[in-house]
Amino acid sequence: MRQRRSFGWVLILSLLAMLFTAGGVSAAPTATPLAQGEAPAFRLELPRIVVTVDKDGFPSAFGLSVADLQRMTGVDMSMARVPANVLQIMAQAGVQHIEMVINGQGLFLFANGAPLPYIAWDQESLSSLVGALQAFQVPNAPLMGRLAPFLQYLSISLAVQFPLPEGATAVAMRDPKSLFPVDVKAAQGEVPAEPSAKLYALVDIDAEGVPSLLGLSVRQLQQDTGINLSAAQVSPTLMAQLAAGGVQHVQLQTRPEGLYLYLNGKPLPYLAWDKAHLATLADLLPKIMADQPWAPVAGQVVPGLQVADVRVTVRFPLPAGAQELPLHEFSAAQ
Repeated sequence: MRQRRSFGWVLILSLLAMLFTAGGVSAAPTATPLAQGEAPAFRLELPRIVVTVDKDGFPSAFGLSVADLQRMTGVDMSMARVPANVLQIMAQAGVQHIEMVINGQGLFLFANGAPLPYIAWDQESLSSLVGALQAFQVPNAPLMGRLAPFLQYLSISLAVQFPLPEGATAVAMRDPKSLFPVDVKAAQGEVPAEPSAKLYALVDIDAEGVPSLLGLSVRQLQQDTGINLSAAQVSPTLMAQLAAGGVQHVQLQTRPEGLYLYLNGKPLPYLAWDKAHLATLADLLPKIMADQPWAPVAGQVVPGLQVADVRVTVRFPLPAGAQELPLHEFSAAQ
């Protein structure tokens, strides 16, 4: 929990920047594709914002420190302070800086300037995301839906720089011109023609939220084995939300270039990767989560995501009076 709170202020700064810029515009950008050479009704591009964290965990930006604000105002700003244990984890992992970039292509992540798997989107997937937020009754979904179109016209970069450990050599930040987006064809060429592992599954959820596979339900397994498998069932609250949102099926597929998600057959923003992106994550995870017993395993499993073929479809009961929606065809080109 303390680690999550410490990283929360980074996300809050990013969201505030998005809300502030969107709030200054009276209408959302057009959702229709722009003609060649046509300027969008709205665009915002900002230089990289660098937040520097000192040895005591106080962040500062533009020469103004949270510690200074606390002294000047007398307001307790400890929530914005990065805990000492997080600073220690970053130092042990050798993480000198992390960066997040939001633009029309997606949400990019970097550690020490090296690319991590990132969330990629386009106009179609952002539109589907709005529908998904509403279907799952996410808090403030209408507001998020109104702001989502602006993501196509933003370019915001936020970097957090941690104290340099004694004796360590400084690692240069990413070249602002280099985003390292995944090249789909190149990523597909990095893996053998035959996947190293395959998982195909069609899971049906009944009206009570009980999943079944090939006619074998979790309820039957629980009766036969005596093992409590209630955690595998979908809660009545979520089932009601899915029915109210018209959710008929959710699908997942891994490919050499990323992890794809589909809701009612429509693509959502997906997790993009290639060999280099996964290598950064595989190197970072065991260091960040060194106190977890599964950390070494995670470092070994992550590269295998690119060479695995996973296709999972989860079907929910058809809402009363609804027309059945077609599934996404996994064999089709993305």
